Amino acid sequence: MRLLMLPLLVAACTGAPDPEPSGAVPDRTPAETTAVAAPDSVVSITGVVRHFDLEGGFFAIRGDDGTTYDPSNLDEEFRQDGLRVQARVRLRPDMGGIHMVGPIVDIIEIRKDSVAAEPAPDQ
Repeated sequence: MRLLMLPLLVAACTGAPDPEPSGAVPDRTPAETTAVAAPDSVVSITGVVRHFDLEGGFFAIRGDDGTTYDPSNLDEEFRQDGLRVQARVRLRPDMGGIHMVGPIVDIIEIRKDSVAAEPAPDQ
């Protein structure tokens, strides 16, 4: 029995080498990398408000940069699926949430974008 356990123990301890160099953040967009690296950073975003059905439903902003931002304080006026907006937001890497769609942000200022609203995607 002991001879059978020895190869298992050795295999478990040798694991594959880490594919990411030290300090690298895998599978993140530039904005998400910034969210991890620079607390309290203020960024300007342009994107579309989207409604997600997860966890009872919530609204997030899908940025034109490909990042989905999870606002902690989106006013009711802007909670419209498909609404194009421009916003200045503060990244909040110190906060955690259950939405898991992207970096959590506090909206500093937001306005409707002059470009027409986009239709909601088929779900």
